[in-house]
Amino acid sequence: MPDREQAVAGPPGKASSGAVQSVERVIALLGALGRAGQPLSIAQLAAAAALPRPTVYRLVQTLTAQGMTARVEGGYVIGPRILWLAGRRLEQIELRTAGRPVLAALRDRTGETVHLAVLEQGQVVYIDKSEPPGPMRMASAIGKIMPAHCTALGKAMLAFLPAAEVARILETWGLPRRTPNTITDRRRLLDELAAVRARGYAVDNVENEEGVRCVGAPIFDHDGRVAGAVSCSGPARSITRERVRRSLGPEVMRAAAQISQALGWTAATTERGERR
Repeated sequence: MPDREQAVAGPPGKASSGAVQSVERVIALLGALGRAGQPLSIAQLAAAAALPRPTVYRLVQTLTAQGMTARVEGGYVIGPRILWLAGRRLEQIELRTAGRPVLAALRDRTGETVHLAVLEQGQVVYIDKSEPPGPMRMASAIGKIMPAHCTALGKAMLAFLPAAEVARILETWGLPRRTPNTITDRRRLLDELAAVRARGYAVDNVENEEGVRCVGAPIFDHDGRVAGAVSCSGPARSITRERVRRSLGPEVMRAAAQISQALGWTAATTERGERR
């Protein structure tokens, strides 16, 4: 688990996507389309957003190319990418609702901090957290973004993604070193992901934060695809390798299976997904 947050909003080396004014104009255009309930022409969009027509035309062309808006008969509407993002948000709400009682039970059984996370744009995003009573608190927080390659949550999800998707994620984000234990060699990481698939859970062996060990397992949706992951983390002196092997690994897998089943997953759906 982390003690420091990713300082970047995008992949390393990528520049900012535009000025604040342009972002505000895009928000105004999307808001106008959302309120309209029908296609809007460039002239109608310009009037609704109080922007010059040439500016609206230029922005809409870019938004359409990115799938954020779409050209239909009569004008422009909200695009498929916006609908996909909205669907992802609804899935996260469902995942958090299904996961909350399971997290609480896992916390009580282990006496350790537990997390629920999803993978967004190739990075881990924490969507829920439950801590046991006591003075020690983990630095993680809901909404925090962390690398996938050095966290148990991230490795648990990467291990069950298509190889091409994993390759894209690693190409985008690289394998930055967080601690002396961080895996920074791609071949070694791929071997580690194969081991995760074989045993059913992943281990962050003090790879992301000094002195902290974590174990995580993947959550699957009704179609057998990775929907998120659940983890248990704490001081390495408490979460020993032996404890991970004997109890925490199976406990986290059990919790992940319970959440998966609440989302409609069965063993048959995973088998279907593997055959696709």
